[in-house]
Amino acid sequence: MGSQYVGQRLSFESQLCTVRYIGEVKGTKGEWLGVEWDDPSRGKHSGEHNGTRYFECKAPGAGSFVRPNRPSDPPNSFLAGLREKYITNVEKSGVPKPIEFGKKIAQEVGFDKVAKKFAELDTLTNVLLDYMRIKTCDEDTEEIAATCANLQKLDLTCNLFEEVEEVVKLCISLPKLFSLSISGNRFTKYQIRDQYRHGLDRIKTLKADDLRSSWTELFELVNNFTNVTDLSIAVGDIKKLTPDITPKVSDLRIAGRLNSICLEEHAIDSLSGLADLQSLPSLRKLLLSYNKIKAVYSPAESKTVGKLCFPSVTYLDISHNEVNDWTFLDDMRIAFPNLEALRISHNPLYGTSDARTLTEESYQITVGRLGRLVTSLNYSVITPAERADAELFYISTIVKELSGKPAEQEIEILSRHTRWQELQTIHGEQTITRDLSGKSKDALASKLIEVEVCSTSKTVTKKFPRTVTIGKLSGLIGRLFGVNPLDIALYLIEDGIIDEGGGVRETLLADELRELDYYVTEAKIKLAVRDKSL
Repeated sequence: MGSQYVGQRLSFESQLCTVRYIGEVKGTKGEWLGVEWDDPSRGKHSGEHNGTRYFECKAPGAGSFVRPNRPSDPPNSFLAGLREKYITNVEKSGVPKPIEFGKKIAQEVGFDKVAKKFAELDTLTNVLLDYMRIKTCDEDTEEIAATCANLQKLDLTCNLFEEVEEVVKLCISLPKLFSLSISGNRFTKYQIRDQYRHGLDRIKTLKADDLRSSWTELFELVNNFTNVTDLSIAVGDIKKLTPDITPKVSDLRIAGRLNSICLEEHAIDSLSGLADLQSLPSLRKLLLSYNKIKAVYSPAESKTVGKLCFPSVTYLDISHNEVNDWTFLDDMRIAFPNLEALRISHNPLYGTSDARTLTEESYQITVGRLGRLVTSLNYSVITPAERADAELFYISTIVKELSGKPAEQEIEILSRHTRWQELQTIHGEQTITRDLSGKSKDALASKLIEVEVCSTSKTVTKKFPRTVTIGKLSGLIGRLFGVNPLDIALYLIEDGIIDEGGGVRETLLADELRELDYYVTEAKIKLAVRDKSL
């Protein structure tokens, strides 16, 4: 078997793998290496053959058997990988050949400087060394420091490291390093000797995604870094991080410093499954996309007000999850009382469409249910006029629901609309008439104007709040008609004007800061959209 051993990282034709078994396989001759490929699609099984299991794969279906004498790609030290990437590869293919026109050679403007630039490794501040087969830190750490004197960001994604200590030795040899990515590596040894525990306090950003490590191993790894503020440990099988889990997130040395945590692509099914993160005092950003989150609380838990609270989080990403109930937004609003930005697209709540944006109705209901501190939804700013429009629409849906049900069901209905009292304070009290013909309908209608908007190509009828400004109205209409709001002008069209012999009067709505009800008092109006250049 030579130097091969279980846990060894190998590369075959640029495909990375870890040796999980060395020995015979029944029914065959000779010895084999049982390997788990980093890319599971390369595998043929999970470590079994003809009913006998020889090894376990952390990723199902990622295993194969290969012969020990199969040639493997040579591993690199850090400096060897760096020079291969930034010098050898540039010399081979990075600098274009001179362009020839007959017997004349075109001037190589800047081409010779490219190779020189990359040869000056001490000038590089950001280095990407993914898939460079790096396995060890060079013995001469002073040479690393001199060669990479200005290196600040280092990406070591998908290499052949087996020991975390090799990465640590490398980090403490780089005097200006503050950002590190070790994603896609497959460590088998997480222990670090005391002599190498110094110098990691420079690292502020750590990306350790898809390591196929247990939570205990991840904790041990991360706990070596004492000053990290932005941490990403995405892609894995974490189901929950609650105070009853050992070790706890709150026990990390950086627990008091963490500003951002990325836990994307795990198996978390409720926000309460992350209860231990509540105690992180500096946590502002929480990234949870591509999990299995359906609710704030798991089915076995009660929705006790104040039970779950992330007081410092201002940004939350729960896109691409399994949220399918509007009450999620109400529970989330209480759990994140200071939330300012939310990403929630691509959830069953909004249908099965792959569209990036929500429909207008679902957008308005979402904004209506969110607290007023949230000013950004799916990367778009919520303006005050949009919020008012959305809240009025949401109120109308509640009024309609209440009006269609017996009075004795009102308490149960309003329990699903926890902003009802707040919205009534903001927009006025709604009187519910069960036949839908009373004051509740009139009260809401009095705040809206039905606008027939006409252009040369189409006509759209829509209700807008009376308080919408002309500038905002131009933006909304521009979006409806697919035109740039800056290129259009709005004209109020009035028929049967006595002063004009019963004809039509057109009024340019020129003051963008004026509200719509400055120009009109009617409940229904007509606007014309015209090109400013005409």
